[in-house]
Amino acid sequence: MVLFWVSSFILLVLLVISVVYQLLTLSDLERDYINAHEGVLQVNRAVYVEFSLQLIISVLFLFSGHWFMFLFCIPIIYYSAKTYLQGKHKVSEVDIFGKLNQEKTRRLVKLATVVVPLCLSLFWLIWSALEDDDFHLSPDELYHS
Repeated sequence: MVLFWVSSFILLVLLVISVVYQLLTLSDLERDYINAHEGVLQVNRAVYVEFSLQLIISVLFLFSGHWFMFLFCIPIIYYSAKTYLQGKHKVSEVDIFGKLNQEKTRRLVKLATVVVPLCLSLFWLIWSALEDDDFHLSPDELYHS
């Protein structure tokens, strides 16, 4: 069980990193530190990484029977599928500066929705590590090491 929570925690951290990377790139675009073409390319690549990670995490929770954690993934999956089907998942180079605040707000909301499963995953990781028999030491082992 510890391995499951370690892997889910790592995947959620990677998802957070992907969303933060998108936010930083959009901020760089806003301040004109990078040109629009490069910034849009970087954000669009990170969107596919984000979608892939979210799919892996959701499938992991679904097939492992962790329904409560899977429930936190449903709104993100729904929103991602909706934007993908409408073609709004990519940032356009033409109108990026007009929609920059909207795109940043979307990523901030995504970040907020991912932080809750991340914290819960960390909690269950610690809980399962403390419950695991391999991590328990007898008092003799504690004082004589």
